[in-house]
Amino acid sequence: VPSAVSTLTDDLLKYYQHVTRAVLGDDPQLMKVALQDLQTNSKIAALLPYFVYVVSGVKSVSHDLEQLNRLLHIARSLIQNPFLCLGSYVRSLITSVMYCALEPLAASINPLNDHWTLRDYAAMLLSRIFWTHGDLVSGLYHQILLSLQKVLADPVRPLCSHYGA
Repeated sequence: VPSAVSTLTDDLLKYYQHVTRAVLGDDPQLMKVALQDLQTNSKIAALLPYFVYVVSGVKSVSHDLEQLNRLLHIARSLIQNPFLCLGSYVRSLITSVMYCALEPLAASINPLNDHWTLRDYAAMLLSRIFWTHGDLVSGLYHQILLSLQKVLADPVRPLCSHYGA
């Protein structure tokens, strides 16, 4: 969590803790409720950097498709919340989403893991960011396209990375 936790009210801090536990926990119904609230809550702007920080943890859980999926769901809820101004945080969200789409995840080593669905979801989420926050990503658009082209043109990259691109 970013170091400015002391600037949050107790209520916001409790909300953050409850939502992250619910989304990353074992109760699917609780996760659904938490994600829905994250998507519609008008009073959580101060928590945006904290939730973006959680989503940026995708690299540390690349071995766990379920956790990656949950982090992408947090990103989706943030992106769809009409009360949040993503501003400079959109770049970090895009980086995390692209990581899930393009990188040869540790979980993809096991052929029984369905990392393809995660990549599909990440690609859909990336397109949603462009569609709903085009004003914020217009400067990044060309850079992201070049990154995707670079992955596609690299014969050394595995099929899963080409698929994600």
